[in-house]
Amino acid sequence: MKPDLHGSRIVLRSIQTNDSDDFFEIYSDIQTMEFASDPVFTSKDMIFQMLESVVRLEKSGESLEWAVMDKATNKVIGTCGLHGFSDNGDSCEIGCLLNSSYWRQGYMSEALSLLFSHARSLGIKELYADIDEGNFRSQALFNKLDFKAKNGQFQRFL
Repeated sequence: MKPDLHGSRIVLRSIQTNDSDDFFEIYSDIQTMEFASDPVFTSKDMIFQMLESVVRLEKSGESLEWAVMDKATNKVIGTCGLHGFSDNGDSCEIGCLLNSSYWRQGYMSEALSLLFSHARSLGIKELYADIDEGNFRSQALFNKLDFKAKNGQFQRFL
């Protein structure tokens, strides 16, 4: 089991089936999903398929995914996770998605800082992010978090 990670305004916790309404709000929003690897979700069935995939990938050790929950409201406002672990386990990809209503308020910076600390405790020394060329908001966020653009990816050593 992965731990809950507590920040000042958020908690990173395991994704739960009863989060489906909050996830549908996130994944059905065209603005939020503009640069996501998934299409805009058009039904809650797509949410349940995504939740099944999260469970399967965690059981196989391929990824660790957290719900980003706003402490003040207990609303899930996003996700973040670690994926694509290297064979020796010292590097992986980081991914995140945040409800567009919460952009530019520091929530994802806080979530990723918690995730960096946890990744370090797992022995991960290098993180990378695959950010689309036109996704200037994410590029700015990852630059602020000391990632450096290199070979079409953003990289950071822990």
